[in-house]
Amino acid sequence: MLSLDSPVAKFAPWLIVATLVVTSAVGISQSSSGQSEAGDFGGDFPSFYGAGSIVLDGHGEDLYDVELQQQVQSDQFEDGGYLYFAYPPYTALPYAGLAALPYNAAFVLHTILAVAALIGAVLAFRPFARGMLDGRTRLGIGVAASLAMYPVLRSVLGGQNATFTLLLLVLVARFDHEDHAMATGLAAAAMLFKPQFGVLVILVLVVARRWRATAWAIGGAAALFGAGVVVAGSNWLKTWLEAVTAFGDENLQVNGELMVSMVGWIQNQFGTDPWTYVLAGGLLMALGIPIAIGLVTKRWTEIPWYAVAPLVVLAAPSALYYDTAMLLVTIAVAAAWFAGIRTGIAAAAVVVSWTQIAAGSLGWSPLFIPLVVIAAMLAAGAGRPRANRLLAETQTSVDP
Repeated sequence: MLSLDSPVAKFAPWLIVATLVVTSAVGISQSSSGQSEAGDFGGDFPSFYGAGSIVLDGHGEDLYDVELQQQVQSDQFEDGGYLYFAYPPYTALPYAGLAALPYNAAFVLHTILAVAALIGAVLAFRPFARGMLDGRTRLGIGVAASLAMYPVLRSVLGGQNATFTLLLLVLVARFDHEDHAMATGLAAAAMLFKPQFGVLVILVLVVARRWRATAWAIGGAAALFGAGVVVAGSNWLKTWLEAVTAFGDENLQVNGELMVSMVGWIQNQFGTDPWTYVLAGGLLMALGIPIAIGLVTKRWTEIPWYAVAPLVVLAAPSALYYDTAMLLVTIAVAAAWFAGIRTGIAAAAVVVSWTQIAAGSLGWSPLFIPLVVIAAMLAAGAGRPRANRLLAETQTSVDP
């Protein structure tokens, strides 16, 4: 059996990560035209790069104009194709910095930053891992195993931002664990770059009566609103909500098989009749109420972010399969709890994550099933003292 102290074990995980990043960087930089289709090199990045270009050119008030978005993405798509940018205008600000670079260079840098965010998330998680991520070798194995999960890999190589969401969620958990209210609140506010997740995380802070953290989160949200005004004008919220509403139906038609949110998956299967909202709401209440009761009654000594993560994904109005990257928090805690079978847990998570490649044939995301099962198991165990004890045992501080 290979020792963790051997040179191969020390460097192999990092070599895998580096090879993946370099390969993707070389592949995109050698593309003569930079043209791409969603899912190839560049993936969804043209949407973000295009939005950044609009803001960089000073046309933020027209950010949600379909023809303008199509125009700025014309270099990446043939035949008038484009990917709609439906995020709030303040989310386009960091992409304006990337848009100052040529497309290929911007995508390479974005890929590197996405991997850096994953590494940062694994590092920040170490106090919850009961020594599982101590040392560079174990840390490298953790990063490589995380990157091997299909949603994470596709997000990194497809120009998406799931690892940034994961990093912020882990930082919220870490800062909350260490009772840093300001940092907790600001990290939660930063998650509003994807409002469907940020709002839910802030709601968890409210339910758990983290009033100081909530106050900082509201302050951070106000700052982001101000940034939106600077980018897109004082009427940006109304304009954005109209754009998101119009985009929602089209997004379900185009990306239905990628949906893992409760309402998105159900509506992809059964249509958008009003009863689908009732069904989705009822199922979400059944999964969320036990955990909410535990938070309100202080049954947990700390917020069980490992249990919150799957609920956030399910409860979001729109969540695609790569957003299940947030479940790395849940998987890692499970591996820390059950050290004797942690390798099996990690291997099973990786294998199950790759079932998403069957979504095209099935017409729906198979990752929705384990997501619901995990959430149901956590809800069923929410009232048991063992859940509280295991969380307390897991959250043993170590040197970062």
